[in-house]
Amino acid sequence: MIAARHGVPIRVSDVAEVAIGSEIRRGAVTADGKGEVVMGLGFMLMGENTHQVTWAMKDRLEEIKPTLPANVKVQTVNTGPAGIVTSSSSDVSGSHVYQWQSQKIPALPAEGQLPPEWSYLAGVDYFAGDMKAYLTELNTTLLDRAKQSAKVGETAKKLVADAKGKKAGVKAIRDFVAKNIRHGGPSFTELPLNELSAADTTLKDGYGHAADRAILLHAMLSAAGYAPEFVLASGLPPVAGITNVALAFPMPQSFSMPLVRVNVDGVACYLNDTDQYAELGTTGSDGRMAITLANQSFDVVRAAPEFRDKTETDYSLSISDTGKTRVGITRRYFGNAFNGKNRYFAELPPEERRRYYQELVSDVSQGAQPIGELTTKFDSYPGEEKFTVDVDRYAVVDGRYAYLDLPYTPSLFPLGADSRTLPLYVANSYRQTVTTRLDLPKGFQRVALAPESESFNAPDGAGKGDRPCPHDDSGSG
Repeated sequence: MIAARHGVPIRVSDVAEVAIGSEIRRGAVTADGKGEVVMGLGFMLMGENTHQVTWAMKDRLEEIKPTLPANVKVQTVNTGPAGIVTSSSSDVSGSHVYQWQSQKIPALPAEGQLPPEWSYLAGVDYFAGDMKAYLTELNTTLLDRAKQSAKVGETAKKLVADAKGKKAGVKAIRDFVAKNIRHGGPSFTELPLNELSAADTTLKDGYGHAADRAILLHAMLSAAGYAPEFVLASGLPPVAGITNVALAFPMPQSFSMPLVRVNVDGVACYLNDTDQYAELGTTGSDGRMAITLANQSFDVVRAAPEFRDKTETDYSLSISDTGKTRVGITRRYFGNAFNGKNRYFAELPPEERRRYYQELVSDVSQGAQPIGELTTKFDSYPGEEKFTVDVDRYAVVDGRYAYLDLPYTPSLFPLGADSRTLPLYVANSYRQTVTTRLDLPKGFQRVALAPESESFNAPDGAGKGDRPCPHDDSGSG
């Protein structure tokens, strides 16, 4: 019973049909975006030997001989070092048979910080269908869903009506979607393309996966006259050993982050991977390979120069003749670092803010005492946090000399070993600038015990590091 009127009960069966239903569908596997297929998975039990299980699966596959109708196109690529995996294919009784073989595969050491397996591990990747046809249909479907946007168009026009310029209008649209459309559902690569939602549907429901949100952003930007385009971003940096495989064989699971690109004052801005706390021009996909869907060209996502990830830290150390030191620390945050800190402080309860400040103070020294409160400023760019502490005996004064360590020691790469067999993969780039100023006790002059300035260039254009150590002969610097 759901209600009663004048003593008469109203039951669910009076207003609706009641039946035992099925579980809500959570995903599907498709080929070429046009229909569902069957996917097989092999699982290894805990404690089993990886090598033995792999060869047992190979023997089992040999028994069932993977076959497909002869008119189904399959794209394959042998990964890892050349010559380890050999392949062949043939047409047998209306089916196309694919076979792969490998022998005497060398054992590999257990090492961390590895690139995608297909860049160094011998194996086979395949895609049932034509990738170019898939990308074409994906773009067509995204554009079709974006056009189903009567209500979305009205909302977008209201949002930009009072915006002062295109930049403010784009930001208003981005912020609206970030605040009102929550993430939900699996990745769009796990669903048939016909399951992508229309822009009006996502606006009404108030949630959607990344592709649904991209469709909504595209529809709103189009209604505002801002000429957006769809881009598929990956998590892959454009370095040798990754680029050659990814470009020749762009698997859907590698390019699974749908972004929307719009030009603002001559700068490409990417939407759908940041929120309302980020500056327009920031992107979480900075430096990653991407595909522009309209023409299927490969590109690299770039944040606007002033919105690339970076942190600047200024230390000022005022040392007394007893070694007691007042340490002032100012940090400035750029790019996604600004985004993360801005969101953090905007949503931080007062008690958590006090705890955060205590952790900052103890990071300087266990015996540090805060002087004043933590100050933060994120209503302008870059964001800034600032605080001061006193530390007893931070420096050791011994007759004619005072000894102290600088508060920050940089580390380029956490290698973990002097040598390795497999490629070292450092996925993210980040820039940090640290400046330390010393005010010494009266009568002391600075003697810098520091390494020479040097630069480091990683192989294959993977990155670089600079360690400038300028020497200032004045008493402070």
